[in-house]
Amino acid sequence: MTEQTIGLISFVLTLMVFSYVLGDLPLIGALYRTAIYIFVGMTAAFTLVVSYEGLILPYLQDIQNTETSWTTLGYQADIYIFFTALLFGLLLLLKPIRAFTWLTNSAFAVVIVVGAAVALAGALAGTLFPLLRATVTIPENLTADFSALVDTLTVFIGTMTGLFYFQYQARANSEFGEEHSRLTRAFRHTGKVFIVTALGAIYASAILTSLTILSERISFLFQFGF
Repeated sequence: MTEQTIGLISFVLTLMVFSYVLGDLPLIGALYRTAIYIFVGMTAAFTLVVSYEGLILPYLQDIQNTETSWTTLGYQADIYIFFTALLFGLLLLLKPIRAFTWLTNSAFAVVIVVGAAVALAGALAGTLFPLLRATVTIPENLTADFSALVDTLTVFIGTMTGLFYFQYQARANSEFGEEHSRLTRAFRHTGKVFIVTALGAIYASAILTSLTILSERISFLFQFGF
């Protein structure tokens, strides 16, 4: 496939995606949905090919060699792991059959629990703990650089008040039920300011990224069209 053919296909697909701004008209809506279906289908196919060539095929080749092992448990453990994964895959494929629904749900439960555990461990080790270490770490030039002092205090206050915002702290009151103390309200409002500021910065970054992609696509359309 030549470069001009690839450019033409990209040009047509880009116009099909941009047709979404014209509304859900009979023909226009079909063009947009077709482009989305092509994108989703190609993404699924690409994921399948990469998974097969990068994971399944090397694993099949290595378990045939008794001298190699993917884990520290040894060659026999690799075979057991492979057939366990194959069993779970077959159970997931039995979802349309009502008689095997309970088996499929059991496989889903194991996958979800393991995935949640891995995600939690990754969030703790990769996000929360580094954030805590960065919060309590004092820069070497803190006493000499006033901006470093301000940055450290801002990060510390923002982290502590942001975490405190998600904690429900109230005291009992016979007349009004429950009420927050002034100090608690101050911490919560400060945390809310930091959280809203962070979300606004993330949203602004997403908008800028989207505008950059949009301008690049428009530039591509004009370059290819003219």
